[in-house]
Amino acid sequence: MRHGRFTRPFRMRWSVGRQFLLILGVVGVALIGVVGVGLIGLERSFSHGRELFSQSLAQSQAASDLRGAVDDVARFTREQAAFGQLPDEILDLNSDLETTLIPRVRNAVKALAALDTEEQQFTDRLTHLELDFEEYTDLRETIVETAGGTSEGGRSATDSAALQAATLLSGMAVVADEMRAEENGEAEEAEALATEDRGSTVVTLIVGGAASLVVVLVVVLALIRNLVPRIRDYSLFATEVAAGRTPDKLAPSGRDELADLGRALNDMVEAHTARAVSEEMQSEFVDTLQVTATEDEAHDLLQRHIQRLVPGSAAVVLKRNNSANRLHAATALEPGDALAERLGGAEPRSCLSLRFARTHTEGLGRPPLLNCALCFDIGSPAMCEPLLVGGEVIGSVLVTHEKPLPSEAGTRIKTTVIQAAPVLANLRNLALAEFRANNDSLTGLPNKRATDDTFKRMVAQANRSIAPLAAIMMDLDHFKQINDQFGHGKGDEVLAAVGTALLSCMRASDFAGRFGGEGFLVLLPDTGQDSALIVAEKIRRTVGGIVVPGVEREITASLGVAGLPEHAGNADGLMREADRALYAAKIGGRNQSVVATATHHSTPVQCPDIRSATRVPILAGSAVADV
Repeated sequence: MRHGRFTRPFRMRWSVGRQFLLILGVVGVALIGVVGVGLIGLERSFSHGRELFSQSLAQSQAASDLRGAVDDVARFTREQAAFGQLPDEILDLNSDLETTLIPRVRNAVKALAALDTEEQQFTDRLTHLELDFEEYTDLRETIVETAGGTSEGGRSATDSAALQAATLLSGMAVVADEMRAEENGEAEEAEALATEDRGSTVVTLIVGGAASLVVVLVVVLALIRNLVPRIRDYSLFATEVAAGRTPDKLAPSGRDELADLGRALNDMVEAHTARAVSEEMQSEFVDTLQVTATEDEAHDLLQRHIQRLVPGSAAVVLKRNNSANRLHAATALEPGDALAERLGGAEPRSCLSLRFARTHTEGLGRPPLLNCALCFDIGSPAMCEPLLVGGEVIGSVLVTHEKPLPSEAGTRIKTTVIQAAPVLANLRNLALAEFRANNDSLTGLPNKRATDDTFKRMVAQANRSIAPLAAIMMDLDHFKQINDQFGHGKGDEVLAAVGTALLSCMRASDFAGRFGGEGFLVLLPDTGQDSALIVAEKIRRTVGGIVVPGVEREITASLGVAGLPEHAGNADGLMREADRALYAAKIGGRNQSVVATATHHSTPVQCPDIRSATRVPILAGSAVADV
């Protein structure tokens, strides 16, 4: 075949074969459209059924929650009515009902009311539940007022009110059970109908589509049985390549010269396309890497890019900690990955790529003289590339693959890691600088600037959500005497131990920061003044249990408690009231917790002597516990 036949423009002629192919193409597109529309409709029907099932299931769950809450209220009501001449127990039960169980029932009723349903029967039952519970709350007041009485008339009124309350709660429980049973039945019925409809429709569509596909394949095989279509495809393919475009791959068949030509053309275009795609992905990676905001985001981007760049591979970014004595995975590991166990307590020198600051491979060719403790014998070939910046290795990238990586893939990985290393180093330095700017190096707590910002933000959030917020101002008592008597070094150890003690006394949602000198600020969201006082006393006792070697005196603290909205309505007011309460604690003798009052007067709260508690020694950086 002469060279001119490859480059001569192909002239479209409407032969019989092309007409058949056009008809078959139209029919095939139509069949695909019908099947696609049917599948879309089926999926919508099934989604609607699942939505009904989910709604019914949600209603059932809400009804179950209501039933459990009503049972608890009924039990507490019976106990309250049965105490007789024990008013303290009656008040305790009434407090539990007021603060926990009655809000729980109301929340369960609200959860039912929040469900989007148009069933009239459901609405009527919900209204009935609300009315019964309101009637119960009125009866509960009668029980509280008469339960402590000793006269026969008082007990009779208590028993009558308790009987009526039990009847109302029993009725609410029955209604909740009925709602739950009906919603469970409707959920099961909706799911069964949706599944049945989907199954029958899928079978019909599959049978119809398969029959159509068989007809199309028979006709196409009858048309494509000579060399003309193959020559035409190769000619068009060569024309597209010569024009600088990337056509679809050829499908050569047989064992003749035309098949060899088709495979050679495919290999040539595939190699060219792979290089172009690789360069495009690399350019996209570099551009995206420049706009990453955090080190974690850059790590995830590096992992995804390598796994996209080398299909079938798995990449893990390893990094040193800030102390440069531990090595851990900066990206997520697959469940059950052997590398996760090996990284437990691993040092940077465990990775040979970090130790030698060069590429290290495992499972490729002959065994190395020294095996890597991390990637040795992990079941697949591995390549580890160091993240090298300015002569310092800040981490490495471990890439595993089912088969040995081709040389061009290794080159791509190496180029990627070289481009990513400076950006990761910059992000790491920025994160470290930001941490140091916002945290107190001595206690590990946020410094005054960060504490001020957090305080204003939490106050604004509490005002927006109309939620309580408690603030505790704490000062160490006579801290200057500790510095003067034992030295500033021991004073620093005391402050570090106090920082650890504060963290051990708080929830995950709480905040503690150093407010300057020996002063600290603790913020407790969604906490009233009574609960805040409990926390303050816990902190006071924990601080009192601190033992620092070389400091032969008791370490105590004074605390002032104030809360939103009891004592103030804004950040400045809350800070002022907490500070006044702290001042009152100092004036009242120190080593105590004081709650602010609405009239700006503070009342000391007498608490047990901290010396009666068992002390657990606390050192800088250790945890605190009261036994």
